[in-house]
Amino acid sequence: MKLRIFKVQASRGAPLAEIDAVAGEKLSHAVWLSGRIPPLPLCGGLGHCGRCRVRFVGAAPLPLPEEEVVFSREDLASGWRLACRRQVYEGNGRASLDLELPRDVFVALHCPGPTSVKSVADAGSELVLAVDLGTTSVHWRALVATGRERGAIAAQGSFLNPQAGAGADVMSRLAVAVRPEGRKRLSDLVRERLRLVVASAPGPVVRMCLAANTAMTDIFLDRDVAGLCAAPYYTSHAGHELVRLSELPPVYIPPLPAPFVGGDVSAGLAALLHCKTPRPFVLADLGTNGELALVTGRGEVLLTSVPLGPALEGTGMECGRLAGPDAATRFSLTPSGLTAVAPGGTAQARGISATGYISLAAALYKLRLLDAFGRFADSVSLNGCALPIAHTVAAGFVQWSGQTRLNLPNGLWLSAADVEKLLKVKAAFELALSRLLDAAALSHKDVARICLAGALGEHVNPEDMAILGFVPACQASRIRAAGNVSLDGAALLALRPQKSLGLACLCGRARLLSLVEEADFQREYFCRMRFGD
Repeated sequence: MKLRIFKVQASRGAPLAEIDAVAGEKLSHAVWLSGRIPPLPLCGGLGHCGRCRVRFVGAAPLPLPEEEVVFSREDLASGWRLACRRQVYEGNGRASLDLELPRDVFVALHCPGPTSVKSVADAGSELVLAVDLGTTSVHWRALVATGRERGAIAAQGSFLNPQAGAGADVMSRLAVAVRPEGRKRLSDLVRERLRLVVASAPGPVVRMCLAANTAMTDIFLDRDVAGLCAAPYYTSHAGHELVRLSELPPVYIPPLPAPFVGGDVSAGLAALLHCKTPRPFVLADLGTNGELALVTGRGEVLLTSVPLGPALEGTGMECGRLAGPDAATRFSLTPSGLTAVAPGGTAQARGISATGYISLAAALYKLRLLDAFGRFADSVSLNGCALPIAHTVAAGFVQWSGQTRLNLPNGLWLSAADVEKLLKVKAAFELALSRLLDAAALSHKDVARICLAGALGEHVNPEDMAILGFVPACQASRIRAAGNVSLDGAALLALRPQKSLGLACLCGRARLLSLVEEADFQREYFCRMRFGD
């Protein structure tokens, strides 16, 4: 069947895209994995996020219960449905299906495009390309490979991972990639985007280094991912290899130390060790999967990983948004209540980033509007609160679809379900950090640095993490924003291939803690399902 895609508008002209789809295929996959529609970070078919909304032009299928939660009666009557809950069908002998998508789908989510840097080398200078292939977004950096300006940045940029239509988390991608045709589809989407990056670079790219978690690496390489889909988990290869792919420069894959501790972490370790980070230090890469690495003063390396879901990518929450000018990265208390603060200005906040949710939860916890178990304050507990500002903020509590939520400025809100997701992330992170330190016979006070990778580290207030219990209060001052150390490490390995040998040896002797396989994991995890100390 051919899907004809239109933008919602009063009068329709020619379709914006025509997509060939297979009967029985999930409609969201047919649309958002086609490469013809701007990618969106979807919930992977859970029917929660509502981002995959489409309007059937003409007769629409009967609404499902989950659609009745997301849409109003008027929307349902006009044909709006969730594409993730629908399949492509060949009904009534129709050769095509007309669908309308919301206008904002065609406005790219915040993800800066290519940025050319002031010329630092002769035109046509050889370059290397570093790539951080994240589950949500892809960041790249082109650097001068030789000569006096070796290592200078020639261009850089980022884009939303075009695989996002398969789901926001790793397991959603694996569910598609476990089938060879699905894996190739996902692989082709990323490879094609990287080919465009290489083609637009201000010089010939002679080699690449691609850092990603193990699942994203194997999907990119179009290799079997069966070992990552079910216990006992295993990797099909150990990384630390140079791969040749069609229409791309030679690609170096950093070491993949464990099934769920990948090349993004090993590349990050390379960057932190290169800049002589004080030891013992912890590298925490917190995305849909939490990957933690501890390097002791004796040079030992301990690794672990825990599933976190997409909450810290912003996309897993009801008002979640990738960090950017229009995402609230923190909340401040004013006499009039809570104010959402976004890099682009308060009025620009159209969603909440991961750090924004941490800041918001910490503020509510301090006001006693959120208790240790993540429950919103009721009228009895609120009456015992002496802070007038707490009553002002509490005026935003409302009932919505059977649950309590807190209405916020700019049309945003915080739901009880969002708080629970954040509490789960806190519990998993606290447990992983504690187990790493226990295995190394270290206390929290022994750690010199906790390096938070990515946007989380860039925007988070360490005190907020201590308030919520992510780390003890004594460690708040030792948290550092490491930035995109995965990209930094990929750049280092692309420029200095000889660095890969030492990194491979380091990762080869690393000790892996398989937390989820430990007998008391669930008990210890639930014990930590509380905010505060």
